[in-house]
Amino acid sequence: MIQWFFIATILLLPLQFALNVGENIDLVTTKILIPAVFLLWLIKSLARKKLWIPNKVEMWLIMSFLFLSFLSLWGGFDWEKGARKILYLLSIVPVYFVAADLAQDEKFRVKIIRIIWASGTLAAVMGLVQFFLPFVWGLDRTLKIWKNAAVFFLGNSFGKIVATNPSWLVNISGETRMRAFGFFPDPHVFSFFVSLCFFAGLGLMLYEKSNFWKTLIATGNLLMISAVFFSFSRGAYLGVIIGSLFFLIFLLKKKNILGKIVIAGMVALIVALIFYQQAVYRRLVSAFNFKEGSNVERLENWRQAVGMVQDFPFSGVGLGNYASVIDPTAGERSSIYAHNLFLDIAAETGILNAIVFLTLILVGIWRNVISRNILGLGIASGLVYFFIHGIFDTPLWSPQVMVVLLIMLALVNNKLKVQNGKSKVAV
Repeated sequence: MIQWFFIATILLLPLQFALNVGENIDLVTTKILIPAVFLLWLIKSLARKKLWIPNKVEMWLIMSFLFLSFLSLWGGFDWEKGARKILYLLSIVPVYFVAADLAQDEKFRVKIIRIIWASGTLAAVMGLVQFFLPFVWGLDRTLKIWKNAAVFFLGNSFGKIVATNPSWLVNISGETRMRAFGFFPDPHVFSFFVSLCFFAGLGLMLYEKSNFWKTLIATGNLLMISAVFFSFSRGAYLGVIIGSLFFLIFLLKKKNILGKIVIAGMVALIVALIFYQQAVYRRLVSAFNFKEGSNVERLENWRQAVGMVQDFPFSGVGLGNYASVIDPTAGERSSIYAHNLFLDIAAETGILNAIVFLTLILVGIWRNVISRNILGLGIASGLVYFFIHGIFDTPLWSPQVMVVLLIMLALVNNKLKVQNGKSKVAV
């Protein structure tokens, strides 16, 4: 029962909706389902007297991150501003323990990765449908529909704020178009989620032996990469490129499959460039244009965050206090943030906590690379993507993204095959 409940929770992540339990309080279903899964797992484990806690580096780093985030409330300006975020972390982090325990069963570990791929494919399909709707119904009508839908999927208060977010739109060759983001709050969070699932699917595609499954997974991967493409997120573009190169580098010794991967990748790239070669070129080049409007704003955000870290290096300004320090009139759900995952963490909770989180990602990459498993290599590449995209955006407060990230960190395969004193990645 717990396994099926866990799988259903992952699969339905792109379809999470919010319950309006009070004024300015939107409770998304993911923050209900994860604690429920954890509670069931805990009760079952205690009943069987087999409570397994993963004594892994990742687990201690996650707990250290949680502890330092909690500690920052006392060293910060206003602990009440961070209370909501602490509750959020406490509702999401337990998924790591459940996933780590269930993944001890190697067959179920593979099943979890399949469901992550399926969830990403579902999100991609919704994002692509949403992207192409303006070509059928018109931009204004589609925007109106999605603004109404945002209230249901994101909550009454948060949905109304997001509906006014200009990041839903992008100017391509002088034309205003709607970016792909499905039922996520913005294209950046959407691309984080879909890209993580894509890299899990990349490893899965090479793991499967059946041609049917390989074809099915390849189709889903193509849908996901297309959805990320139409999100027009420059951070996602860079992350996917570097993550894919990372994946290919560790497959160089497997020449029999490398050629197929390169050919498939080139075909997909050519097809994409046929339709949007100018859009891709301009979006990528604009990421390095420091005079471009959004880049100027991002650099200013980074300078502000660095200044904050210099002034409060140990405890930060306190979890949830970043926006109010920049703008004392900012509301609790202000969109003001550093536009850099690690600067955000350092500014609010201290340099040490940013180092802890960075170490968590790096350890996850390393342990999956040496896990001698193509599934692990896919996960490692996804973590590389997460690191690169995290330089430009902050997905920490997205329940869907963090659930997938924590599960991927929990899936590391500890069974290493060592040859000639070295751990080797195997397909």
